[in-house]
Amino acid sequence: MKYLQLGACVIFLLVWPKLAVAKKDILTVTPKVCVVSEQQDFCDVDVKFALNMPHKMDVCLYSEDQQLQCWQQVTLEEFNHKARVQVETIYSLVNPHTDELLATTRIEVQSTRAKTTRRRLRSPWSFF
Repeated sequence: MKYLQLGACVIFLLVWPKLAVAKKDILTVTPKVCVVSEQQDFCDVDVKFALNMPHKMDVCLYSEDQQLQCWQQVTLEEFNHKARVQVETIYSLVNPHTDELLATTRIEVQSTRAKTTRRRLRSPWSFF
């Protein structure tokens, strides 16, 4: 009985990471970070999406709630999109027939502005 449980655990540990990696690599985006300057609050960026599906299927790409593009029976695809990003934007890959969320990715927005406040290095109640 112990060997059966041990065998099941070994099989689970061998299969589980492959499933996790496969789901993660379905949708990739470049660039992942957009840097804005002090003068403007938005970033105009050419975004490149890469789809790597485990098998042929119909999928749609969404930016927040807006549909960008749909493909039928796709396995590998690249898609370029001009985006105006103000805050962190999440892109989702969805099965249009079942509304199943297949993958998500995001573009982060960072500012070149220096922070005006500094973190206190010691506790306010310290005597030293």
